[in-house]
Parts: sequence; C-alpha cells; structure tokens
Amino acid sequence: MKTITTRQVALLAVLYLFSVNYLDISAKLSEIAHQHGYVSYLLSVLVTLLMLWIVSRLIRRFSGRNVVAVMIDRYPLMGRSIAILYMFFLLLVSAGEIRSCVDFTNTSLLNRTPIIVIGLLVAITVVYIAQGGIRTLVGIAEIYVPIWFMLLLMVVITTWRDAEISNLQPFLHFQWPNIFHGSWVIFSSVGELIVFPLILSGKCYKSKGGYVGLLISGLYLIVFLIMVQLVVGIPLSTKLLYPTYELVRQVQVTDFMDRFDLLLVALWLPTVFGKLGFNLYLMSNLMQIMVPKVSGRLMVAPLGALSYVCGMWFFKNPVQQINFNEQLMLFAIVFEIAIPLLLFFVLWPRRKRKLRSG
Repeated sequence: MKTITTRQVALLAVLYLFSVNYLDISAKLSEIAHQHGYVSYLLSVLVTLLMLWIVSRLIRRFSGRNVVAVMIDRYPLMGRSIAILYMFFLLLVSAGEIRSCVDFTNTSLLNRTPIIVIGLLVAITVVYIAQGGIRTLVGIAEIYVPIWFMLLLMVVITTWRDAEISNLQPFLHFQWPNIFHGSWVIFSSVGELIVFPLILSGKCYKSKGGYVGLLISGLYLIVFLIMVQLVVGIPLSTKLLYPTYELVRQVQVTDFMDRFDLLLVALWLPTVFGKLGFNLYLMSNLMQIMVPKVSGRLMVAPLGALSYVCGMWFFKNPVQQINFNEQLMLFAIVFEIAIPLLLFFVLWPRRKRKLRSG
C-alpha cells in the first residue's frame, strides 16, 4: 500500500466527515440547542480532537503497523472481538448513511423512482468506488473537497442578503443543558473520524492531516448550520427534513437558472459516494486483518450488499433514521471513546528487561 501525504489525509478526513453529516443534522441540532448549536459543534470537535491525539500517540508506538492487527497479535481473542465489534459499528453507520442518501435522492430528486432501485444504484456505485482502494478515495477527495469549499463561499455570499441576524438572538443566553444535549447528538457523527486511524496502517494516516481535516470539517459544518439558522430560521428549520438543502435552494445566480441547486447536488453526490465507499473500504480492511487469507477487495461487494439490505431493513423512513442519532451516541461512547482508551492502555509499551552481568 503506497504512502499518502498529509494533505491527502486532511482531504480524506473532510470527505469522511462533511459529505453526509451536514445534510440532516441541522434540524435536530437547531431543535435541541437552538441558536447555540454551533457551541455543541465546537464541544464535539474538541472531544474528537482529544481522542484523535490519544489515538495518534498510540499509532506512534507501532510505526507502519495497524493498531487492530497489533492487538490481534498480542491478545488474539480480545483483538478479534474488538475487530468484530468495529465491523458491526461500521455496518450500522454505513447502513444509516446509505438509507439517508437514498431517502434524500428519492424525496428531493427522483420522486417517481422506487426507493429499492435508487438503493441498488447507490450500492453498486459505492462498491465500485471501494474496490478501487485508497487511491480512488483520495482522487475523489482531491477533486470534490476543494470544489465544495468554493461552493460554500458562494452559498454564503449569495444567501447573505436574506440573512436575519435576529434569528441568533439572544447571543449570550446560553442554555448549557440543551447545548450539552446537542453535543451528545452530534458527537456520534463527528467522532466517526476516530475509526479512520485505528483501522488503516501508519502509512495511510498522518496525525497532522487528521487534525487539520477535523478542524476544517468542523468549520464547514458550523458555517452551514449558522447560515441555515440565519436564512431559513430556527422555527422553520426544525420542521424541515433537509434544512440545508432548503438553504441551497435559495441560491440564485441568474434570473434564468431557477434550479441551480441541481448543479450543487450533482457536485455533492460524489462526495457522499466517496464517504460510503470509505466505510466499505474500512470494513474490508478489518475483514482482511481478521482473516488474512481472505481478499479484502473481494469482500467489498458482499459487504456493500449487506449494508444496503440493513439500510432498507433497519429504518422504515427518513425521520426514524434521523432520530436514530441519539441512540447512535450510545454506540459512539463505546467505539469512539471507550475502546480507543482501552487500546491506549492495553497496548502500553513493554519494558525491556536488562540483563544482569555476571
């Protein structure tokens, strides 16, 4: 596996966090934390940054090796159990995000197309991307993440005329119980980045790139949340299924382009496919770590089919999938905080015994 640069790791981190999370979380966060939803984001980013630092210190002990593979070598039963648990967690996350992508496409773009057909098309595309490996994912990140950064600036500039600063008032009346509740809901999504360095080897992860990617993604998400609250309004955004898409629909470049949002969605969907493909790539890597004789590339298609089936089975409608974020936090505490801390202490460097002379 070829080494990737720090810049590419940062772009991958932005792709992994920003592509799906900004779609449906704004409504829930505005409902819970109101105008101070950005504080909930900041708290979640800070906790994730701390956990990334801990995981980075752990990776330094085994330069070039995979943390989960090291755990399996030292403690085979515990290591394989942790790998299976992370497989389950990634499957749950992948199923929810596939369902979110399918529901958005069906609701906003292809109303008459059966949801099963859309799901199959998404699953096939994601499998094809994941089979391309880390280089394909890096290519998607290098192309579309800078484009989305420019689109973010365009959205802010073109919709600022409709912004109402009063929507964020009172500015300093912090309701900390609601803010912490908002952080509880959003951390499961922001903290997903912690899985990235745990599963990939040291050659594919650079600590500095992870930090930069997390901070840029946090900035992206906070800006979009504030713009939704300023332009759409908090009362209306809590009643919309996809308030961020409603913000994008307010973008008007010229008088003759009424559906400019379709172009933005067309540029956004590849980033979603990249994120979903990344999940399958991580799961296939875990499978190959647990069973070295099994080809990870050959396992991508079965894992993609399983994620698609679980996404259709676990969630009956988009509302159920969005509300699942609160329950997902219970899993996040285990997989994004507890297990990394466990690995940090269990894989503590062994002291070398000094041979006594004479």
